[in-house]
Amino acid sequence: MVQDSTTYYVWIGGSCDYGHKERAGGAAVVIELMEQREQSQRDLNSAESRQKKTKSQHDGSIISRDVISDLHTTEFRMMLTLIVKVMNELPEGSDILFLTNAAYIQNFDKTPTAKSANPDLISQCIEAKTRHNSVSVKIVPYHKSPLLIETHDMATEAMAKTRKEYHHDIQ
Repeated sequence: MVQDSTTYYVWIGGSCDYGHKERAGGAAVVIELMEQREQSQRDLNSAESRQKKTKSQHDGSIISRDVISDLHTTEFRMMLTLIVKVMNELPEGSDILFLTNAAYIQNFDKTPTAKSANPDLISQCIEAKTRHNSVSVKIVPYHKSPLLIETHDMATEAMAKTRKEYHHDIQ
């Protein structure tokens, strides 16, 4: 017997240029689909299964990349916006793991208070999360995560493009 489960690994990063008065912010995701096939204990005990080196086989593939940016915002707001978008676009009942180095994203599903930043987006995250089997955030080291580095590069590039377009349009 083979049991299938599917988890979406969503690498998410952001960038913001606080030093500019138009303060462009950006966020990006790289989404990996991980399918795990676990064999039952009976199959694992068979001679054929003993020849296999691992209990589970993992088949992961990048299924999507996305980036957003805007002016007069922060990377936190952009990342929350992208989290909502991802949760609304992935199939209902999914297991989703957001991977980031931004610790503040861990509060994406905590009921906002009067002091919360971006309570509108946090409320949208809470609502979108109900569509899924599980949604969580894991903090990972930036320098050890090539896909996280990629998201930051994508967000920085999108943010710079938005700023450049803004300056071009006002001239």
